Amino acid sequence: MKVLSWNCNLAFRNNFELIRLFDSDVIVIQECEKLSPDEFEGYQAHWIGMNTSKGLAVITKSKSSFERDLFREDLIYFLPVSFGETAILGVWAFNTRASKKVLNGSGLVLDAVAHYEDWLKDHKKIVIAGDFNNAPLWDKPRSNNNFVDINLRLKEIGLESTYHTFSNETIGEESSFTHFHQKNPLKKFHIDYIYSNSKNVKSFGIGEFAKWRAYSDHVPIYAELN
Repeated sequence: MKVLSWNCNLAFRNNFELIRLFDSDVIVIQECEKLSPDEFEGYQAHWIGMNTSKGLAVITKSKSSFERDLFREDLIYFLPVSFGETAILGVWAFNTRASKKVLNGSGLVLDAVAHYEDWLKDHKKIVIAGDFNNAPLWDKPRSNNNFVDINLRLKEIGLESTYHTFSNETIGEESSFTHFHQKNPLKKFHIDYIYSNSKNVKSFGIGEFAKWRAYSDHVPIYAELN
């Protein structure tokens, strides 16, 4: 299974053909305009958001289901989609900014994992992927949103970062970056992740900033899982 995630910085339709070239089975897109289920031929799209020009999409090649009975609008933004034995939790984490969008809302990955954990565990294959807007360099004492705690919690339910599994690099000491703030090559961060319970990451790639800079301040990340 091939999984790709990209914060597209709006107007995804204009750039879908660039993403189609990766031939991914699962595509998670942040800052994406509202999509219809049959928006792209050969794919099924699911979308959530409060602004029709800027939300979160999970797009699959297989026929898939948006788990509406489990979905919580106050968790911003986490999108549960399943097909067969596979559960996908798409992520565009607003972290502490979520409370400004929805009264008592949460954008914390840990809160989303707590809510969706049983559903995730009901599936043989699990993927949590997207823009976490987080990294260990922002961890603070007594914070409820430290990345070290997020990574540990995901490990407890059998998930590992596919980038770190494939590269054998340590969390927080990445040699490759996924986000370039304000498209500045000097303001580089690793904040996009694909977590999976797959024990075999066949390949992992990160787009080149020089190529993707014209489209977004993020680059695509993609993994092939066995």
